[in-house]
Order: sequence, then C-alpha cells, then structure tokens
Amino acid sequence: MIWLNGRLVTRDQAHIDPADRGLLLADGLFETLRAYRGHLFKLEEHLARLSSAAAELGIPMPLDPPAIAGAAAETLAANELDGSGAALRITLTRGPGQRGLLPPEDPLPNLLITAVPYQPAPPTDGLIAMTATQVARNEGSITARLKTLGYLDNILALQQAAASGCDEALLLNNKGRVACGARSNLFAMVEGRLLTPAIGEGALPGITRHAVLALCADLEIPVEEVEVTREQLRDASEVFATNSLMEIGPVRRLDEKELPIGPATKRLMEAYAASTPR
Repeated sequence: MIWLNGRLVTRDQAHIDPADRGLLLADGLFETLRAYRGHLFKLEEHLARLSSAAAELGIPMPLDPPAIAGAAAETLAANELDGSGAALRITLTRGPGQRGLLPPEDPLPNLLITAVPYQPAPPTDGLIAMTATQVARNEGSITARLKTLGYLDNILALQQAAASGCDEALLLNNKGRVACGARSNLFAMVEGRLLTPAIGEGALPGITRHAVLALCADLEIPVEEVEVTREQLRDASEVFATNSLMEIGPVRRLDEKELPIGPATKRLMEAYAASTPR
C-alpha cells in the first residue's frame, strides 16, 4: 500500500499527473529513513529537514510534520511492517504545472509515502569505494545542501563505481576537494583527527552525519567539519560512510588503498547501534 495525498491506495491506484514537475523537472524533495520494529528512527529530524528545504524552495507542505508522521506510521502498518525492519521514503513534489520552467503561482504539491522491508546488503568486512571522475559536486549550488529529486550526478557516479566493482563513489567538489559519497557522508581519521567535509564543501547535511557528530561528543572523539583534500584522504588511517539506511559503513578500500576498520569506526558503530530500538 502507498500513501498518496491523504489516503492509502494500492500501487495500481497511485496516479500522478503527467504534468507533475517532480517527474518532468525533478522539482521536489525526498527523505529516506529506517524503521526499527515499527519505530521510525529520527523521523522528527527528517521532517524538519524536509520542511526547511520546502520553505526554501517555495514548495507548500500539504500537511504539517505531525500529520506526516501519522501518515508514515499508517503506511508502515498497512504494509504490515510495524513489527519489523523497514525502509520508508517520503517524496514531496511541487505538483503539476504549465509548460516551461517557471513554477505555477498556486502549486498543488503531491506527497507520497512508500514503505518496503529493509534489505541489508550482504555482510562484508567493509565498503569498496572509488573516486568518481565523470561528475563533480557543485558546492556553490543551493541544491548541494538540499535533498532534492535531482540525483542524476549521484546516479552516474554510482554507476561508474558499480562498473568497477565498487560499492560507493567519492564525489569531489569544483575545487577538487572531498564533498561526500554518491549516497553518503564521509568521515576520515587523519593524524588522530576525525574529519568530515563541511556543508559548504558540497556535503549534504545528513541526518546520520549529524547523529555521528553528536556521538563523537558523547564518546570524546575529536571531530572537525573542515575542508578535506584528496591527499588527506589518502593518508587516512580509517574511513567510514554514513546514511540513514546503512547507518555507519566502514570503508575497507578507497581507490587503491586498503584500510582497516579502525577503533573510532568500531566505537561509533557500536554506539549508533545501541541508540536504535533493535
């Protein structure tokens, strides 16, 4: 079952106007999050990010965050996922519009919620990552810090990684510095300091990224949001990636460099797992 604009419908009943700007122009936003035993983890933070981004883009929110939270729980229950692990996606588009780029003066947004059983990746001893060469992250664009529907650069980077037998692609910004992964934020231990690219470098303000920063404070692990160069990344003693679905994923190889799962990564993985209602 799919929640669409106020009601639950079957997939074949879920109709979107062919003039929808999310479909035609990627004019919209989305959030993806985990549910643990029916508990939607960090839902409040995801909805706050969605609301803030929608306001910045001028997309009206058809419901307030508490009502969306209720719809998300309803979607889990309708798919009988309220007692198991699930991946849930909330998609907001500006809705249909006239031909051309300018949005309608009175948009009618679409809000779509889907939920599926969470399928973790096969267990490995870590991710294999490579530096993408086909695309760069535009740190000067407003969309770099918003979770918009325009993910083609990320798709191209991940396709390149998959064709090379890798799990993740490292995206550099226009200045050649580290921005993020195609589907993750990145952290690297360099000379005893845990570094993560600052938001101004083109990094998405990830929900799990924020949670890891808070865990670092709790565990007294020094962490800095800074400019991260490729040279620093090559010198890193441990690297890990974060997103809401995979949580904290240690990187065991980056380009040609083999990496261990280091002590900071292990501590943070354990602390993050302990914070979720498993």
